Amino acid sequence: MKKSERELKESVIVDMNDFLMDYGAKKLGNRDDLAEVIYNAAKDDIKGLDTLFKDNGEAREHFYQAVGEGFLSDYDNGQSAEQNEKKSESLAHEAINYLGNHEKQLDDWKFN
Repeated sequence: MKKSERELKESVIVDMNDFLMDYGAKKLGNRDDLAEVIYNAAKDDIKGLDTLFKDNGEAREHFYQAVGEGFLSDYDNGQSAEQNEKKSESLAHEAINYLGNHEKQLDDWKFN
């Protein structure tokens, strides 16, 4: 992956998590541990977001993963739908791991 592509990917991951934090605040209220609650719900299975938000996958499918899919379609032309889906899931897991590794910063940034 080229440097500019890697930087763009990191930017996409940040965008994905910004969305998740905003959506989480709307669904769960502003709370000091929002990033931790979201991370714990999704760390083992991204579909844990569906249960946490009680939205039948709306946020996960139509917003969170869609951001990643848009990025992937820009950089992985010629991939099959199955390959793109696997890469999209992988990117979503990377984003959740990023969230887990930056819980404090995300919570502090969000509420200050």
